[in-house]
Amino acid sequence: MQVYDDILAPIIWVVSWIVVRFHQLFSNVFNPDSGWAWGLSILCLTIVIRAALIPLFVKQIRSTQDMQRVQPELKALQAKYKKELERAKLDPVKKREVQQRQQRDTMALYKEHGTNPFSSCLPVLIQMPFWGSLYRMLYQVANKIPVGVMTTALVTSARNAHVFGVPISAHLTTPAAQLTASGVGLRPADPTTVKIVIIIMIAIYVATQFTTQRQMMLKNAAPDNPMVQQQKMMLYVMPFFMVVFCFIAPMGVLIYLLTTNFWTMGQQFYILRNSPVPGSPAYLAKEQRQAEKQAARESKRAPQAIPGTAALATGVEDTAPPAPLIPPRVQPKRTTKSKRKR
Repeated sequence: MQVYDDILAPIIWVVSWIVVRFHQLFSNVFNPDSGWAWGLSILCLTIVIRAALIPLFVKQIRSTQDMQRVQPELKALQAKYKKELERAKLDPVKKREVQQRQQRDTMALYKEHGTNPFSSCLPVLIQMPFWGSLYRMLYQVANKIPVGVMTTALVTSARNAHVFGVPISAHLTTPAAQLTASGVGLRPADPTTVKIVIIIMIAIYVATQFTTQRQMMLKNAAPDNPMVQQQKMMLYVMPFFMVVFCFIAPMGVLIYLLTTNFWTMGQQFYILRNSPVPGSPAYLAKEQRQAEKQAARESKRAPQAIPGTAALATGVEDTAPPAPLIPPRVQPKRTTKSKRKR
């Protein structure tokens, strides 16, 4: 693990620096050794990292839309080389040449449209070193080892921090003897409480991840998208692998993962409402909302009908009986006295 720590040393230093800065901020409000101060520091670390990844998130949306537009040409290219591969299946050399030409033409097609099939994986891939760095930082905290900018006093304070009764450096497989041994100035934890809280957090994490991926697959995928089957496989495989990881993940890492999931749900809401993939159910719903708004604006701009103009507009003569005429009122003539003779 020393080689792993050496590789991640710069990121571990950055992660510890961000956490310590937020811990200093929250220590003005909460007890410095409390789970509120350290738990909120890890939560804010997650927000900082996800906010820094917003440009990649925008690029991911554009890449997904570009991939959707290039699908018809990609399917035609695959159909073209499928026949050649069938003819060359008995000739390994020719088959390898056909596969290489297909790969070159596919990459040229992506380059022509300015898209990359791996762009959608960038946000997850970039976050993985931060997960590992936070995991290693909390591992060192659990073993009373200063790490990054965290001094011995800060390590001791972090080991005292409990979130829902669970130390932030504890995980599901932490030995009960280590949890109940208070050490010098450290608070012990109940092993049963630790297991219950961590299992609940793992269940919430898996449920939110599954729901997010399923909603994205059902509402933001076109019916003819050939990648739907791959997304379905990832929908059921990824939560399984993440459960295995969560069994050894400290409480602080679970806070990071849960915050990430809720942030992703907010991003998904934005995607489905404002930038859905063309042809997807979310895109059709967006067009319907726009059509309804346009109809409402036009109805407000339409002039009000003037009574008596309906017959002129429709060309149909009004058959209603005319209103009775009221004779004008006769005013009596005013007479004047004759002038007196002078």
